[in-house]
Amino acid sequence: MIAAYRFYQNWSVRKKFVTIYMSILLVSLSVTGFILYVQASKSAISQAQTVMEQNLLQTKNSVSEKMNMIENISQIIAFDSRIQTFLGSAFIKESFQLEDYRYNIAPVVDNIMRQNPYIHSVYVYMDNATIPELYEPHNGFFNMDRIRKLEGYSGFLTDRQLKTEWRDLHEENLQTKRLGVVTLEDVFSYNRKIYSIRNNDVAGLVEIEVTQDELFRSIKDSISGSFGSVFVVDSGGMVVSSNEPTLYKKTVEGLDIAALPMHERVNKVEKVKGVSSIVISIPLEGPGLRVVGIFPVSHFNGEVKHSIGWMLIVLLAALILLCLLVYYVTTKLLSRMKSLHRAMKQVREGSLDVSLPVVGNDEFSQMAFSFNMMTGRLHELVETVYKSELLEREAELKALESQINPHFLYNTLATISWVARKAKVPDVTRISDSLAKFYRLVLNQGSSETLVEREIHMVKAYLQIQKFRFEDRFDVIFDLDEAIYEYTTVKNILQPIVENALNHGIEPKRSHGTIIIRGELVDDRVRLSVIDDGVGMKMSTARDVLEGRVERTSGSGYAVRNIKERLKTYYGDQQHSFDIYSRPGIGTVVTISFAAR
Repeated sequence: MIAAYRFYQNWSVRKKFVTIYMSILLVSLSVTGFILYVQASKSAISQAQTVMEQNLLQTKNSVSEKMNMIENISQIIAFDSRIQTFLGSAFIKESFQLEDYRYNIAPVVDNIMRQNPYIHSVYVYMDNATIPELYEPHNGFFNMDRIRKLEGYSGFLTDRQLKTEWRDLHEENLQTKRLGVVTLEDVFSYNRKIYSIRNNDVAGLVEIEVTQDELFRSIKDSISGSFGSVFVVDSGGMVVSSNEPTLYKKTVEGLDIAALPMHERVNKVEKVKGVSSIVISIPLEGPGLRVVGIFPVSHFNGEVKHSIGWMLIVLLAALILLCLLVYYVTTKLLSRMKSLHRAMKQVREGSLDVSLPVVGNDEFSQMAFSFNMMTGRLHELVETVYKSELLEREAELKALESQINPHFLYNTLATISWVARKAKVPDVTRISDSLAKFYRLVLNQGSSETLVEREIHMVKAYLQIQKFRFEDRFDVIFDLDEAIYEYTTVKNILQPIVENALNHGIEPKRSHGTIIIRGELVDDRVRLSVIDDGVGMKMSTARDVLEGRVERTSGSGYAVRNIKERLKTYYGDQQHSFDIYSRPGIGTVVTISFAAR
């Protein structure tokens, strides 16, 4: 066993794939042959049960639809206000009332008969005995005394709770003699009471008859009838319609069928007269009927053995074809795997400029794509590490410088402030104090971020210094929401913008100017705006400054680009914005917004 396993381990991947696949298919084919032989018959019967039940449901729906149409027609007649008023009113044999009866009331029934040729007859029975009878061969208006005491009517007429009723199979109610009538038709009838519109009492009865042949025509036309017997059984167990005339008016017990529940759907396989058959029973709304189908199983599984034989031949041919296909596909896939292996070996030996061709979107192509991304990322990381080392060394030098410059600067400004106070020069004292405060806020102990409040204080210190330079030729208005003070931001992003407003907006104006510094919290973002009424600039110039296309002599563009790069590094592309709006002779508005952190 161990030797066989070792022998298998030494096989190539191609041999392993083909051998395993053939073994699985051979075992599957052997087991499938037995399972198909056992299960094919069950499957065929199960499918036949489903298909036959669906066919019977369609038949049942067709019959139900016709019954619903009959019920709707009775409702049209019974709820006709003219008929309700006519039957509930006293009849005086005057010409106008008789003409209305003959030419307006009676044609309602006649028109319904013409529009629905499947209806056998429509009779309206009138409780008002003073109204004369009017009738045609299959429809008319009759006195209710004709049916009041007949079986099938008396109970319905006396029961005040019943408004409608289906009657079981019976002979037609022939109210008038018709030429050529030898035997009476077997019909189902639907009765509906007509209520007077005046006092809501029963004023009459409408009866619609339909022959069993017409009502159950879909049973005789059903495709399921070619596979067995389809018939309708009433509540007493009698066959009232069938696709086989010999079954008509026979009882279910005579057909050797087990008792079927009246109001439940049945779909089972059982012996009927010694023959294994599918028995389906579906309740039919209306006069307590059921659609029943009996289909011998032999109609559905006779071709099973023949089909299984052909299926096994097809499976064997498919086995051979698939084995060849597996061999071909395995060879192709392994060739791509070997390419990936060679490329990985080159990377292992130190070459990072290796790439694989990506063809298609299968797993091997995705592996090749991921490999190319990995080598590219490794190359970028090597360059990044190299640059990081250079920047780290530069940062170390700047850190050493920053340990010396701030102390020297503070000491120098303190000396200037002391000399100014001793010489009693308050302006110099204020300038040196403001400058010291400004540099203390700018340096911020070496941190690259600061509070918005400290950023505002730094701008205020800067503007105090510039007031001396510009000899109070400008005013500053701070419109700030103190709620923004607690949020952090990138250090020194506001002072360069204020400096640009002074140098490029107010100073060229040659007259008094105003700068407004506004800060507010908008939609979880801090918005800072610097507004000046200086000389302004063209929109094309503003766009060039915003996009970094600046002249070498202009310093504003470099400051803007520096601020944008630092905002992008700190907040990313989606959580900050930088906008410039300007008009020549009117002024400039620079707006920065960033996520409130």
